[in-house]
Amino acid sequence: MATMFVAITMALFGTVMVGSPAQAYAGPHYWMYTNDGTPGGRVDFWPDGDIIQVCDIQADGAHVNMVVTHIFTGAGFSIQASGNGNCTTRRASQGGAYDLVERGVGKGCYRFNIRLWDDIHYVQGSEDKAAWWNDNSTKVADC
Repeated sequence: MATMFVAITMALFGTVMVGSPAQAYAGPHYWMYTNDGTPGGRVDFWPDGDIIQVCDIQADGAHVNMVVTHIFTGAGFSIQASGNGNCTTRRASQGGAYDLVERGVGKGCYRFNIRLWDDIHYVQGSEDKAAWWNDNSTKVADC
């Protein structure tokens, strides 16, 4: 009986850990939060697999909007997440714009802009920006 309890507990614990954004994938990892007083949104970027995960992390009635833009060409896309605890993930395997140019093979530098939106307006002061290299093997300084 005790062995079964431990097995069930470990299975449940493992399920919780897999769902955690910071532990979901391997390799170099970048992240940032919205810039409001108590962050309502978070983005995680793993270059290996071009994985971008946008999460709404606060029950504040706003949704999170992430715009990803290639610094050199201006090509890009947006990702939204809405509802406390909800995340949206995009990855290279989905093809098209989500298959990001690699560093050194076309200057794979991307600007990430995260911000909150209420029903129809940008939430003032919530925007944060970063420019990250898409380099699968190492985390390098911002581009």
